[in-house]
Amino acid sequence: MAKGDTFFLRTTLTSSGTNYVSDDIDISAYTDPARGRVLVVDRSFITFGTDGNGPIVPLDVVASGTGSRAMGAQITSEKQTALVETSNNSLMAKVNIYAAVGTAGIITNMVEQNAMNPGEFTGGFIVPTDAISCGIDTGTAFNGELDVGFLLEVHTEKLSLQRIQELLVSLTAN
Repeated sequence: MAKGDTFFLRTTLTSSGTNYVSDDIDISAYTDPARGRVLVVDRSFITFGTDGNGPIVPLDVVASGTGSRAMGAQITSEKQTALVETSNNSLMAKVNIYAAVGTAGIITNMVEQNAMNPGEFTGGFIVPTDAISCGIDTGTAFNGELDVGFLLEVHTEKLSLQRIQELLVSLTAN
């Protein structure tokens, strides 16, 4: 359950062909790890749309004819250079989108695999770093670039001994 003193952090990434694109949200102004003050993520959301602020249409997927595209998006508590496996302890949210265009130029399938989106964290996801990293990657470039929005509901917390122990277990468990 979110605390009463929550606030929101957000960023948007625009896809760039088949390149991994990332952005770090600097949270150092909210934290002081040496004194036990950390940022805790209560909820996270990832959304997909066009770079023109609209819904994804067939022309965004393929230039003409039929075809399909896929994109993955993630939020982690550490800087990444590619999408990570779900076993990575820094991963707090991950979602994939698949879009297919069939004959007559219509979207025949659009699926968002979102087992970790939105992310709701009982007790919160403790971020033991000074940045939250958001990233996206595609296998084959979409015809039109997509915007991926990241929204995090967060609060700051001074860690108790019990919460420090929970953090250590979560960072080392696999």
